[in-house]
Order: sequence, then structure tokens, then C-alpha cells
Amino acid sequence: MNLLLYAPQMAAYGGMERHLCLVAEAMAGAGARVTFLTTSNSLAPAWRQRLRAAGIDLREQSAARGTARPWAKAWWLVRQSLALRGHRWDTIYTNGQGALARLVWLAARRSTRRVHHHHTAADAAEQRSWSPGFHRVLTRAGELVGCSRYTAAQLNAATGRSDARFLPYFTETAFVGAAPAAPAHAAPLRFGFLGRLVSTKGIETILRLAADPACAGLEWHIHGSGTDYPPTFFAGRARVVYHGGYANPAEQAAALAALDAVVLFSVHNEGMPLSLIESMAAGLPWVATARGGTPELAESPSNCELLTHPESYDECREAVLRLAARLQAGATSRAAQRAVWERRFAPSVVRSQWIEYLGSK
Repeated sequence: MNLLLYAPQMAAYGGMERHLCLVAEAMAGAGARVTFLTTSNSLAPAWRQRLRAAGIDLREQSAARGTARPWAKAWWLVRQSLALRGHRWDTIYTNGQGALARLVWLAARRSTRRVHHHHTAADAAEQRSWSPGFHRVLTRAGELVGCSRYTAAQLNAATGRSDARFLPYFTETAFVGAAPAAPAHAAPLRFGFLGRLVSTKGIETILRLAADPACAGLEWHIHGSGTDYPPTFFAGRARVVYHGGYANPAEQAAALAALDAVVLFSVHNEGMPLSLIESMAAGLPWVATARGGTPELAESPSNCELLTHPESYDECREAVLRLAARLQAGATSRAAQRAVWERRFAPSVVRSQWIEYLGSK
């Protein structure tokens, strides 16, 4: 089969980038002819190499992520899509929150499936930010996929549809065996954050907790990068260790293996946070905001703390202290947390779901 894939933005090693590259690679491995369009050229060189080694036709606009003007993106995408119209595409798989996705449909024929994948919560607050053009993408796509059951339900409510479906993120992990044992270290317990360092992810809350005497038995490890918080921002802060970003599964696995728990005090409209899914591969318990599809991950209650109001510092602190107490009492289970991941998100499980879905007629 022939698959045309589109992503508006590609960071060097972001969660969505990993999902999309893995889907493209899996489909190529299953015998599909895959062309991948993106209106930025910021994908990590290792991923470019990997996609091309799989036989994927990767076409990137020359401008780096976030630098191209909207008209330049649109013109490039129109030209690419019209040039690709000569091929018979079985499926066009578009992603993201932007009206440009509909331009890729110029490559479609009457028989082509048009699938759009939405990666955030799609809740009422987010819907108010949607442009009319993007709303048309959601209403006119042949099929809608949500990153969580919550997102799929919200997409249906927003568009008057009833057919949006959930498919899990495709991610890979260096933990191919059992979850690693808890780190052999003395107190303090090590709580960590992994992801983009942006103001909506609760970084300020982490720093406040690090300075709180009530949390003196905890140490905070931050893995990631972002312009909102340069490395110098963390210098000189007690009980805070900044490690920088990670560029591959092995580095990410090493970061997770050294932690006792993960936190995500997000006020962002999360769909289903990949950082939590990937931490569950390591068997790690977590504290996170109960938005979007995050509650769907909380299948092992002793290993999860859900926050209703992440803007409430007291609520965040109490949740962290409850989880810390369970960790110290041996009342969490890495095996149980890992089992949820193995059943729902292991690469072999998710790969087959995406191949079956995108490869169907």
C-alpha cells in the first residue's frame, strides 16, 4: 500500500516525532511505500538516517522549526502535494493542530483514506483556540484518531461526529526486559521530570517543592531542554540537579533508571503524556495532572497520584508527599506499573495496531 504522512513541526527528539517516525518505519517494514512530508527541517540527523535507511521518502521544508512564515509553509505544501498527486495513495495520515493539513489532501484521489490524528486534549478550553480552518480539517477528514479515549470523545463532541477512535502512541524504550530494580541509593528519594522545559509543564512548582522544608527528603532531577528555562536557570538551587536533554532511547533509559518517581504538574492541555508512558516502561510511579487522557494511565492506584488542580501548590505537595511515603514504605510496585505498559504500550503491541489500522482498506 501507499502511505503519505504529514507533520507540521518536527523537533529533534520530541515525543510526537518519535511516534510519527516509528509509525512510518513500521509501515515501510510491513511493505508500504511511505512518503513523509514536514514543514520544518529540525528532525535529528539520526532520525533522518533511520527513515531513509527504511526506504522512506522524507521531504522537509528547508526552514528550521518555528522559522518559516505561514504563506511559505502553505506554498511549499501545495507544490509538494500537487506533485505527489500522480501517485495513487491508499491513505493520507496527517497530524497536529493546524489548518495546513487539508492542503495535503490535494494529493488524494476519490478512493484515498484521509486520516487526521489529534495529539492534545481537545477539551473546551482548547477548542476555543481552534482556527476555522482547523475545525474544517476535523469535520472533513475521513477518519479521526485521538491520542486518548478522552480526546476521541472530545473530538466527537466538537465536530458532531461519532466515529473518532483512540489509538495509543507508538514509542520505543531501551527497557526491553523487565523493569529495572529500584536504584540502590540512600535518601533522598529522586523525583524527576523528563520533557520540554516550557512554562506550562510545572517547572516552577518543582523548584518551589525543592525549596520546601517539608520536602527535604526529596531530590529533583530535570531532564530536558527549552528556551523558557536555560541551564543557568537551575544553577545554585539546592536539591535540584539539571541534566540537560536526551537524544536517544538509551540516554532516556539511563535517566529513568536513576529515578524513584516522575512528576508532571502540567497546566497544558495534555492528550496522553508520552513522558508518563515512557516512565511506566521503567516501572516508575508518577504524580500528574488529571487532564486529557492522563487518568486513563492510572490503572495501578498505588503507583499513581492524580492532581485535580495543578495550580494549587498545596495539592501538588501533598500528592508528592503521599507518593514519597508509599515509596519509603515499599508500598509501590515497579512490576505492576510495568505490566500496564507491557499490556497497552509495548512497541510490539502498538506496532501491530497501527499497521493493521493504516494498512486496512
